[in-house]
Amino acid sequence: MTEKEISLRKQRQNERLAKLRAFKPKGVRVVPASDELRKVLKHPNGMGFRPEGSSEWPNDRFTKRRIADGSVTLEQSGMKSEEKPPPRRYSQRSEPNSAA
Repeated sequence: MTEKEISLRKQRQNERLAKLRAFKPKGVRVVPASDELRKVLKHPNGMGFRPEGSSEWPNDRFTKRRIADGSVTLEQSGMKSEEKPPPRRYSQRSEPNSAA
């Protein structure tokens, strides 16, 4: 069997993984309710909070329970989710940048 040929078992495995990835819940940005919770609270997958700001957690049962009990809140973003930041504009130099 050559490297490019994939066994039937491996093909089925790849299809199953692709289906799992399609059903994975999107992440949500959460902010802890207090600084004490920021220090001790973390998601079971290991995602804790940074010293300041928010953290992205998967939108699963654990996150929904923390939102319901008030220990974390959803981050209110200034931008709508459909809006994207404007693309960066790079200036064109008239002179080539060479070391010679």
